[in-house]
Amino acid sequence: MLSRYFFLVGTWLRLVPEMRRPVIVVHGGATSFKESDHPAILEAVRRASSKGYAVMLERGTALEAVEAAVWVMEDSGLFTAGRGAAPNAEGFVELDAIIMDGNRLESGAVMAVRGITHPISLARYVLERTPNMQFVADGAIRLYEKMVREGYREEVAPGVTGMTPLAEGCDTVGAVAVDLYGRLASAASTSGWTGKLPGRVGDTPIVGAGVYANEVAAACCTGRGEQILRITMARMAVHYVEEGSTVRDATHNIMRVLRDRTTGEAGLIMVDSQGDVGIGFDTPYLPVGVMAGDLDEPWVSMRPSWPSG
Repeated sequence: MLSRYFFLVGTWLRLVPEMRRPVIVVHGGATSFKESDHPAILEAVRRASSKGYAVMLERGTALEAVEAAVWVMEDSGLFTAGRGAAPNAEGFVELDAIIMDGNRLESGAVMAVRGITHPISLARYVLERTPNMQFVADGAIRLYEKMVREGYREEVAPGVTGMTPLAEGCDTVGAVAVDLYGRLASAASTSGWTGKLPGRVGDTPIVGAGVYANEVAAACCTGRGEQILRITMARMAVHYVEEGSTVRDATHNIMRVLRDRTTGEAGLIMVDSQGDVGIGFDTPYLPVGVMAGDLDEPWVSMRPSWPSG
């Protein structure tokens, strides 16, 4: 009887998915930032990476982690997303956001949305509760109203939704993450550049351009959207990893392609299923926060070179 017990326990353990170290990387955009704002920006990416990491320690998924991290960045008011969004040429704020589940190869995106603060949660609703992948403008707003009626996210003020429930007790922008079970996800949120033409949509909410994630790696891009779109930057970066490159080499390779084929001005963050991190940019700054199991606290930098030291 005892031998049968150990046989059953051993079989059960082999069936449990292998647990790995979770890793999350967040960015606050590839652009210039006033030096006086650097401390606040670094604190924001520190908070965002801490929040996303805490979600995964609570057995949350990479998908839940990147939503939580981007929500924090949207809420900070420091970046061209959420509360810090920039108006278009007619003075209106239009927001784009996307979230992608690499395990399922599925995504949700919203584009040119007005009147809400956290489009990343609406993008998550598109992914989880609709058979579609992309909604724009008024159609996205009607979906937002439906999301609130259903209680998927609580509206704490007009147009403002609360944090994803799993993250409440934890203590353009984007994030990539790999969770305890090796599942990957990517997410991004933006208002685009100040003074853009009304209705303009850049790379951020486009699968394969602004973000991409599969079972191998996840990537999130930022910077000049039209340049990123021209080379489908996120998908190509992940493709390099599929072909055998490390994520560090993949970021270097895609940045070289960006400079060779366009005028550049962009950056990206990556993580693979083993938790390795890649960062690349050709702009003055790319504020980044990284949190992993072998770090005592988030590693942050305005001009990151990973690994540090």
